[in-house]
Amino acid sequence: RQPHLEPCDIRETITDVYDLMTSRATDLGVTLNWQPPAEFPKIACDAEGMHRAILNVVSNALDACEGRPNAKVEISLELQNHERVSITIQDNGVGIASEDIGKIFSVFESRKGNRGTGLGLPVSQKILREHRGDILVESELGVGTKFILQLPLRPLIDSGDAGPSTMML
Repeated sequence: RQPHLEPCDIRETITDVYDLMTSRATDLGVTLNWQPPAEFPKIACDAEGMHRAILNVVSNALDACEGRPNAKVEISLELQNHERVSITIQDNGVGIASEDIGKIFSVFESRKGNRGTGLGLPVSQKILREHRGDILVESELGVGTKFILQLPLRPLIDSGDAGPSTMML
């Protein structure tokens, strides 16, 4: 499917995910951190799709940290070289074995037993790819994992009378 692109304050989308997951993080004994940048340009994205993708990754990060000492998940947002938006979700959880990195985006691949469906990461990857972006993964067993959700910047034609405008995505 094609995402429904609209001007979006991605900080608001991430803040909504943060607000939704804060009580779950507390229940799991995990510190969830999100400090939105003071200023960030609106981007063209499917806000509902991006919300789902971010929520899936944050939820997985919280699960990976459950029961770990000083468990922490950090969410950050940055604009890289005026070429892409990067949303980073980093945890100090159990990590992912290098031989499993290639499998985590396969449908029904889950390490959570009956708690997981194996759909969260494949759905998130699909959403990012619909936006012409992707998800990058860095992980080390016993140390933690970093997921980087990247969206390219691209012009968006404004339907108003002012003519074309440039939005970021």
